[in-house]
Amino acid sequence: MTITNNRPGGFGLPGGPVIAGNGGSLEVEQKDWDGVKDSPVVKAWLDANHLSVSGAKAENKKDGGNGTEEPKAALEVLAMATGTDVPFMAFKAAATKLLGDKTPAKKDEIIAALEELATQP
Repeated sequence: MTITNNRPGGFGLPGGPVIAGNGGSLEVEQKDWDGVKDSPVVKAWLDANHLSVSGAKAENKKDGGNGTEEPKAALEVLAMATGTDVPFMAFKAAATKLLGDKTPAKKDEIIAALEELATQP
């Protein structure tokens, strides 16, 4: 399977090699991917589309890795903000799918924007 870094800078896999930026990729065995795919940092980078994974059993998204995941509803993303096991960048990536370029930088401002979006008809 292949892990591709879509960001300009390198990304170091937990306990492993660094994947070069700007489309750099790394071929890994399924067992190696299984060892890092649940890392909060790896999940956040996947959610923000900074990393992409192709190959057998990649499942880097809730859609099974086929790129058709629907954006979460505003209330679902708000629930992520109170979750203790959800990294900020994963929360922000989900919020950005709803708010687009107007996504604020700070968590409390993102929450306010999502609350406003959730109350609109």
